[in-house]
Amino acid sequence: MSGPSDKARFYMEQAVPQLQEFKEKKIFTDDEIRTLVKKRSDFEHKVLARGTQPVDFAKYAAWEISLEHLRQKRCKRLRIKANLVHSGQARIFNIFDRGTRKHPGDVPLWMSYLECARQAKAIKKFKMVLTAAIRLHPTKPELWLYAARRTLESEADMNGARSYMQRGTRFCTTSKDLWIEYAKLEMIYLAKIAIRRKILGLDVDTSTEDSDQMDVIDDAPGFDISADVIAIPDFNDNALRPSMIEGVKVDSEATKDPMTTPALNGAISLAIFDAARKQPFFNLSVAGDFFDMFAAFTQVRCLPKILQHVLDAMTESDPENTFTCNCYVRQPMVGMDAVSPEFPGALGTALGRLRESMDKTKDRDELVKKTKMWIDPILQVEELDPGIRTVLEHTLRKLTG
Repeated sequence: MSGPSDKARFYMEQAVPQLQEFKEKKIFTDDEIRTLVKKRSDFEHKVLARGTQPVDFAKYAAWEISLEHLRQKRCKRLRIKANLVHSGQARIFNIFDRGTRKHPGDVPLWMSYLECARQAKAIKKFKMVLTAAIRLHPTKPELWLYAARRTLESEADMNGARSYMQRGTRFCTTSKDLWIEYAKLEMIYLAKIAIRRKILGLDVDTSTEDSDQMDVIDDAPGFDISADVIAIPDFNDNALRPSMIEGVKVDSEATKDPMTTPALNGAISLAIFDAARKQPFFNLSVAGDFFDMFAAFTQVRCLPKILQHVLDAMTESDPENTFTCNCYVRQPMVGMDAVSPEFPGALGTALGRLRESMDKTKDRDELVKKTKMWIDPILQVEELDPGIRTVLEHTLRKLTG
């Protein structure tokens, strides 16, 4: 059996034609090529030695990527044709292939491989790697979410993204984040349609100015939705950055009356929530996360129906729970601007519910903390009415006193 040195020599010999091309076209000097050979030799011996880690392959691939970028810059400066016979991209993919074969269980390495193929615009390779990764790790929610996000980004395919999320939820029955992101995907689609209806003049809101009609959830973290762009937010801190999706076609759906079309009236989002209730991870904390996510989509006409459905489910489970009481208190103010004429009435209803909930909640201190979390941002509004400010400050003193 050949040892690590023999294997390293084998892989080094495969790179000789590329190095000869570098020398012939004077992309790198002789000294630089010798340095490249030594660096590659070090990497090869490291990844072929016993006890190698996935990060070793990632570092090797990252070095080859930086070398390829340098090669491209020099070719551009020297006016050398970029389509060399021996491409560095093939070497990069080969390193990732070797790494994923040796460490098939390392999801971050697969994700790095996918990002490399995506950035290189190697669509066929990207799909092959994505399929292989999902087949090996069907219970990893980050892979399903990544697949859905990239499907929207590259192909503007909403049905394809739905398919990935549906399959993911069948496998990832213990991941609340994937289920919430699936519901969020549908809410983003409803928000897209709501905006398109306003552009087409199918919905006319006489209670707001034109500038308010086009307002979407710009303040919500992780979102950047405009008339022609949708972003899928990250579902945790370790997820990849959001991708901008253009060209999602919703014109045919936008012409339908959302009050008579079940899908556009929130039926899919509600079905996802109801299915999540049957999963082992579901509890009132998860229901509260669903409520908070839904509440961010204030431009969706069916939002009151969706929030009421979630609140009814929480009340049915445990009406005295802190999460249930907190959502019950906040419900009247969802989508309300603190300086709007309707806000004082909604706040009065919320404070009445707060007094009611304080008397029946199981954990008064926890409800006080949650109440302070939604009162403090309101108090920070500079244009807030002095009377409302006085009432809220008095409420806080009474709760914390």
